Amino acid sequence: ASYEALMAGEDDLLLAGEPEQAVMEQLEAGDRWLLTPFATDALVFVVNEDNPVDGLTTEQLQKIYTGEITNWSQVGGEDRDIIPFQRNAESGSQVLMEKLVMQGEDMAPAPDGYMLGSMGDLIDAVKSYDNSDNALGYTVYYYAHDMEMAQGLKLLSIDGTAPSPDTIRSGEYPFLNPYYVVMDKDEAEDSPARILYDWLLGEEGQSLVAREGYVSILEQEG
Repeated sequence: ASYEALMAGEDDLLLAGEPEQAVMEQLEAGDRWLLTPFATDALVFVVNEDNPVDGLTTEQLQKIYTGEITNWSQVGGEDRDIIPFQRNAESGSQVLMEKLVMQGEDMAPAPDGYMLGSMGDLIDAVKSYDNSDNALGYTVYYYAHDMEMAQGLKLLSIDGTAPSPDTIRSGEYPFLNPYYVVMDKDEAEDSPARILYDWLLGEEGQSLVAREGYVSILEQEG
């Protein structure tokens, strides 16, 4: 709806996540819009810090969430059931999970109590489920790392790459979620929309992006 409002002339500038494919095609059709990434987030997978597994592959994640892999021993861990938590269908992280990870594979229905309505509930559940370290969950990097909500958890490497600002910025980490700044290409150089667009992509704007916990497009010192 936010992209449609921009295209309808109701707004001058938009900061938003990647649109669905049909909307992207609308944006590109008229060659009218500047659609520029200004920050990147990522879908990351979390386990209790005491879980000996440090990484999974995309294929293993798919098989865990379709129900084909059910025990940590199948992915190099201990002989314990995997407790795979999910988010509710309307959540942004669930949309990313289905798009980036499952890629058309149907997720197994979540058992009672395994689908959680808030990111905080998921984080808490993975940290402390049944006082064990066999739970698995997913969240966005912004929330898990920079909001410091994941104390007691660790982020898993995926396909051999750990999520970090460097690997997310470079695209080496696989599950990326870019954020765009969008405006009409014909905005005047002195218009408020153009000024904000240029500022957000410059050093000061990118510094703010990093300070707020997202991965900036420009590398940050320190």
